[in-house]
Amino acid sequence: MNTPVAAPSEEPLAHHAAVERRARQRRLTNLAAAAFGLATLFGLGLWVHDRLTHIYVSDARVAATMISLSSRAAGWITEVPAEEGATVAAGAVLVRLDDRKASLALDEMAAHIRALEAGAEGLRVRRGMIDTQSHSRLAAQTSRLQAARALLDARTAVLARAQADWERASPLLEREAISRQESDRLHANWLESRSEAAAAEADVETARAAVIEIQAGREELRMIDDELIALEHRVDEARLRRDRQEVVLKDHAAVAPVTGVVDEVFVDVGEYVGPGQRLLMLHDPSHLWVSANVKETDLRNLTVGTRALITVDAYPDRELKATLSRIGTVTTSQFALLPNPNPSGNFTKITQRVEVRLDIEPTDIALRPGMMVEVKIDV
Repeated sequence: MNTPVAAPSEEPLAHHAAVERRARQRRLTNLAAAAFGLATLFGLGLWVHDRLTHIYVSDARVAATMISLSSRAAGWITEVPAEEGATVAAGAVLVRLDDRKASLALDEMAAHIRALEAGAEGLRVRRGMIDTQSHSRLAAQTSRLQAARALLDARTAVLARAQADWERASPLLEREAISRQESDRLHANWLESRSEAAAAEADVETARAAVIEIQAGREELRMIDDELIALEHRVDEARLRRDRQEVVLKDHAAVAPVTGVVDEVFVDVGEYVGPGQRLLMLHDPSHLWVSANVKETDLRNLTVGTRALITVDAYPDRELKATLSRIGTVTTSQFALLPNPNPSGNFTKITQRVEVRLDIEPTDIALRPGMMVEVKIDV
């Protein structure tokens, strides 16, 4: 009798397939874990290398020269052309004060200067007239004096000759060598010549006195010159006062010192302000940089000119290039309002920060002072 053969069971085959599948899954899992581990190690290596070759600062800010414009004069505000957020050109009037009193004072000083200049011109004209008149009179009197001296010399010679004739005639008359009539004539000639010589001498003295009088009159020219010098000094002084008043008048208009953007206006039309009172703030948008506080332990790796990358929080998908242009000379703790002198002896060492400045290369991004940025500095 033949026994029938049984068909092979399907259970061992299914079990074997399941074992193979689990083994393959374990291999894939191990490969994935190994790949992940390698990627993690590679990424960690890159991160460590990046941290060793760069300095990161996450709390840096965009900085600018913030100009606080203050009033130089006291008065009521009549105009405030400046608006917050507006771009203004250098020299543009931002705030104007009531300048009527200053303007009137300037006009008064200008009128005073014109009066002084007119007085000085009158003195110059007077001096010219006196100089011309006295000069011509002095020339005429000098000529008369010379003529009188010449006449005196001639009459003195005639007198000397007549006196000599008379002196020779006296002995001759005693010896009756000449007549009494001739002697009287010679005596009369001597007396006449003496009178004429005396008259000529008197004319000389008169002419000399006239010359001295005219010369004394010309001393008035020196007095006028002294008055002119004093008056010119007064004119110069008045002009200086006028120039100072012009400055005072200009101070009634607060103008933009640079081309910039108005950040905030603190006053309105109708307010009264005093000298030194703050009016508004503005900054130059074309002159921005990044201010970052770097750990003191990183300073040894920094030099001026080092390159850096800037990421602005407002534009996280953009990187800006920058250059380290200045390294601070003191730590930020030196500017604290409440310094810590550590009188008790208890001390906790804290790494200090030093401010550095990074100049940003030109960009089309609209940066604003105070924006938060992250800095990556090459070392």
